[in-house]
This record gives sequence, C-alpha cells and structure tokens, in this order.
Amino acid sequence: MELPPRPHNICALAWESVFAARFGLFQNPMEISDEDEEHWTGGYTYTVSSVVWLECALSGCLWCRFLEKHFLKHIRSWFSDTPIPNKTVDVRVGERAPRSEIHPPGKLPRWLLVILSYGEEAQFEEEFRASAYADDPAADYVQNVSPIPYVGAPHALQYMAKVWMEDCAKEHEVCRQLGTLDSGDWLPTRLIDCSDPGHVRIIETNEKMHGVRYVALSYVWGTGSQAHRTTTANLSARTRVGIAPETLPQTIRDAIYVTRTLEFRFLWLDSLCIIQDSAEDKHREVASMARVYRHAYLTIDAATAASVEEGFLQDRPPFHSRDATFLPFICPASPRDGEVQSEVRVGNLCLDLPRPDDGSGSDEVFENETGRRGWCLQERLLSTRSLIFGESALSVECQARPAAFCVGLDRNIYQVHAGLYDIVPVSGPAAVSAPPGSDNWMKIHRRWQELVQDYSRRSLTYASDKLLACAAIAEVLAPYLGPNYLAGLWPNTVLFDLLWHIWDGSPGLRARPRGYPYAPSWSWASTHRRITFLASVHGALQPIAEAVNHSITLQDSNLQFGPVQPGGYLTLHAAFLLCKWCGNVGKIEHQQHAFEFSRSSYSPSICYFDDDADLQDVFLVPLVVERGVEHLPECTIP
Repeated sequence: MELPPRPHNICALAWESVFAARFGLFQNPMEISDEDEEHWTGGYTYTVSSVVWLECALSGCLWCRFLEKHFLKHIRSWFSDTPIPNKTVDVRVGERAPRSEIHPPGKLPRWLLVILSYGEEAQFEEEFRASAYADDPAADYVQNVSPIPYVGAPHALQYMAKVWMEDCAKEHEVCRQLGTLDSGDWLPTRLIDCSDPGHVRIIETNEKMHGVRYVALSYVWGTGSQAHRTTTANLSARTRVGIAPETLPQTIRDAIYVTRTLEFRFLWLDSLCIIQDSAEDKHREVASMARVYRHAYLTIDAATAASVEEGFLQDRPPFHSRDATFLPFICPASPRDGEVQSEVRVGNLCLDLPRPDDGSGSDEVFENETGRRGWCLQERLLSTRSLIFGESALSVECQARPAAFCVGLDRNIYQVHAGLYDIVPVSGPAAVSAPPGSDNWMKIHRRWQELVQDYSRRSLTYASDKLLACAAIAEVLAPYLGPNYLAGLWPNTVLFDLLWHIWDGSPGLRARPRGYPYAPSWSWASTHRRITFLASVHGALQPIAEAVNHSITLQDSNLQFGPVQPGGYLTLHAAFLLCKWCGNVGKIEHQQHAFEFSRSSYSPSICYFDDDADLQDVFLVPLVVERGVEHLPECTIP
C-alpha cells in the first residue's frame, strides 16, 4: 500500500514503521509466551535510541510524545537514584490476544497494548482504549466509536440520524407496520410548517395530504409562563401569518432546526398544535396521543432540557479524557461493503487510558429530564423512532431495538428499557396472539406493571394528569388486558393489580396523601408517590378472592382511559383476617403470626392509614396465594 504524505507531526521512523502496515498499530496480535507467562510475543516491534526518541517527542511527533507521556515517568521512577542513562528502547505494540471477546473481521480490537523496554533491565506496559469519533473515516474500522460532542452540527445529524432512519425504514418490519396502523395517511389535526426558516406556520391538516411525514417533539415544559402556547386568541394569526422563530423558546427553535436539517417539512408539538385554553380541543387531541407519536416518522427527545427555554443542541463534553492522544490512522484501501475507495484516507485514532465508568453509561436513558417526566414516558414508548439528545451523546432508538443505542460506548447500548411493541404484536387479533392465561398475556400484564412502576417515579406539573398522562399506554394494551379499565387497574387482573404499595426505599407503611381525589383509594393513581407491585399474573400464584362488582365514572366519556370522577368503588368477595395494628413496630399481628412490612415478594404490605394514632384493629384481605395452599390461619379459602 502506497503511503500518503507523512504528516508534519509524526516522525519518519514512526510513519514508515508502526503506522505503515494495514491497521498500523494493530497489524500483529500479541500473546503470552508458552514458556514464560511474563513474556509477550507477537505484535509489531521497532527499536530506537532513547536520545532519538526523546528528541522526536520534543520536536512534536505525536507518537513519540504519547510514549513519553505514559512511560517516561516509569523510567524516571526506575532510575530514581541516578540520572536516566541513554539506552536502547524497544517498543512492542499490538492487540492483547487471545481475548474473551473476538472482534469482528475488518475491525480493530478495543484495546491496544504497548510494551516499552528500556535497555535490558526495565520493561513497562500499558493498555489503552482505541476509538474514533463517529464522523471520522477511522470509525469504519474500529469498534469503539465515540459519541459526536457537537450534536447540532448538520453533518453529525446527517451521519447519526439520517443514515439510521433510512436503515430502520428499510430493515425493520415492525417499524414500517407501526406507521400504517389505523390508517397509513393519518395525521394530527395540526402541524407546524417549517419550510420557511423566517416564519413557521400552524396548518390544519386535511385528507389531501397523502404521504406526508412529520416529526414529533418530546420535551419538558418547565415552570415558566409558557407564553408561546397556542390559544383561541392567537390561533388564527398563527395559521395565516405564522410565527417568527426568534419569539419561540429555545427547545422549540432547536426542534425546528433539527426538523429542517433532516429534510422534513412538518413538526408536531403539543404546546403549539393543541389549543391550550380549550378543554374541548385538549381532550380531543389527548385522545389521539397514541397515534400522534406512533405515526410520527421520528420523535425528537429533548432529554437534557429541564424547561422549554433551555434548548438541547449545546455541544456535549468530549467523551475522551484530557490526556487522550489522537494519532493518524491509514484506512485500508481494500473494498468495504462493496464500496471501492478511490484514494487512501487518513483518519484519527484516539488512544486513551480506560475510565472507571468506561462503557457503562447505564443512567443515560433514565437519568435525564424527559426520563423524569410523566408525560414523556408514553411519548417515548409509542414513538416508532426516537432521536435522543442525551447528556453525553446523541442516541437513537426504534421499536425494533427498544434500547438507547449510542454509537460510541463499549457496550453500544446505554440501557434497555421496557418497551411495548417488543411484546405486543403489531398486527393480528389480540385473542389469537395473546389470549388470557397464555404466556404472552402474562408477559404483557407484567410489562404493564413495570411501566406503571416507572411512571410512578416520574413527576407531573399537574397532579390531575395522573391517569391522563399514561392513557395512551393503556389504550395500546387494552385489547390484551381490557377492554374495561378501572382507573389504572384491569378487571381481569384486578386482584394482582391491587397488590401495590408505596415504595421509597425506607421501611414501614406510607400514608396516602390527603386531598388527592384523582382516583379511588384502591388505585395506584391515588398517590403521587413511587409505587411497586408485589405480584404479577403467573402460574405460581392463584387468586383466593373474587371481584364481584365495580364502578367508576369518567370525567369525559371520550377519554376511556382518562381521569375519573370521585366515588368509584370495587366490591370483593374475600376472606377477612382480624388483626391488631402495632404501629410502633411497623407490623400487623394475627394471634401468633406477625406480618412484617418488608419488601419481600409476597409480604402483605398494602394497607395504608391516613392516621394510625388511635388505630387498634385492622383486617387483612388475602387476595392471592401460592398454588396448593388451601388454608390460612382461621381462614378457609373460598
């Protein structure tokens, strides 16, 4: 392979030796000698005098300076009592092999081992993480592809988002099907036309807009005045004249920029596309929320913005440490994926010491602003594709891959979240794909409980939105768990759904807050606290009670899964155990049996007392038991 011109910051010896061959520093693997476990064989080795090495480092050679930075301190420590003598320096570089993880053909390994021998008496070794930025030519040949810090740059969006969207639309059947559910040409009532960068305009959609693709925005409103909202007073002007983008909050301006950069014309977001002072319009549009995000070709997730004023396109901090070194990497000239390179390309390979949290990133998905907000859960779950602007990187996610996939982390996945369409069939009748009692049906019910637990830890600006902000999730699962819905519970699984309790990490009972009239006391939606379920539908448990009657009244009959009126009730046919409440020790006593309030799987810790100061007697109501159990103390199972 003919070498390209030598960069001015690489010395001739390094350029013509260690950088010259295919894969350069990684051209030969290294392994432990069979005779001596402390001796390495293989790799690429070259020799240089210590004087020449340090002179090249002083003259600006990046490779020699890299070796000096990481090894000279060890050499000085070795010769601590005397001046460092001039010696012959042997440098051996290569991947550490064999490794438990075999890297794909044509890809560099994740780690580079460098062994430097100073004379015959001293030998030092260091292992470095090898990576490249996602938009660098070297990224085609490395496994560790680092996140692009400048997430708003057009080429970053083109590289990360546009290519991924095209691949998803081409390769993922489930993602293609989602966009055609209900009606392939379904559109929200209103969209924002972003074609004119000087004035965006709200348009009313119509049946003639066939094949229109739009982008949706998932974001946090924050606590400001929200003066930008669409109202009955300004709707007409916004449809006729439009809105000057500079008058909009930064998050919305950023969303308009991303929409245009990705070559879309239309954007949907709630504060502009829903008339905020019209209860009728809000209820009608909220009822369509599942379709809004499902039919959006892409959802922009402004994960880092705590309010609509903040924006989300700020450059992220570099993924590499300040001690990272970028070295030239000669990309192989052989054909790749059917593509013939017309000329040799030189990329940049980053060598960095591993960080303590290298490759984990496990909190990136949930520990962000949209990951803490109630409304944003269903927006993410229902979106066909999501472009997530996280704290450290730009990530992508789709229904075929319900995980935040960020090119750059060693695991390439931040954290898998509980999705919907990985277990809920996109097509086909529910009675066939997941009949009650089947394994699929049990998995769907368990997923509902997992989502409720996640939802309960999130915050809402208005407590009255508790049921409304997750109504679209319930709507999607209703064909399997419903059709009826009891303010967060399902009649077919109500005995298991009742087994919830407030969980905030501390022992003991937690009182349900007073003045929280948004759901019946037996519903998890009756508290703003984080909850967890004690049991789910599965074969190891059997019901020992029966729900014989129930009643709730919806605030709006068009919102089947929305808010309810006060006064709902649930009637059970069940056994009662008379017990004594020992409030000072946090347990209920039934004769010789003490039921402690712990977080074990089946502990009956679901009693809630608004005020237990004068409480003496309580009743336990057994709902489910392990199969084979026929009697409880002084209680025959009906």
